[in-house]
Amino acid sequence: MTKHFVQDGDQYLLSPAAVLLMTSDAIRSADTTARGKERSMRVISQVMEVARRMKFEQANRLETMLLFGAEPAQLLAVCDELVQHIGDWAVLAIVRRVAATGTQVGEA
Repeated sequence: MTKHFVQDGDQYLLSPAAVLLMTSDAIRSADTTARGKERSMRVISQVMEVARRMKFEQANRLETMLLFGAEPAQLLAVCDELVQHIGDWAVLAIVRRVAATGTQVGEA
């Protein structure tokens, strides 16, 4: 079983599936800035684009869960399936790119 939240000193390390869960929470949180919501939406949009390109069968269901919320354990389980299907590196590459530049993976 994947550990999604691992304490490392005074911080937590998150699995790629947990990062997706957190982006889902961020888009609906009153505490998230407009910029944070926009970046979270980009991450979700780009991850779902890759999921569809790679024929992830639950892409529509997962996108609905991410955008509109779902029970966290259920959402995390589907995020795990996605990460296993497309690779953790794919999710992390999107997150890094959006965080660094706000552009899509592959854009200069």
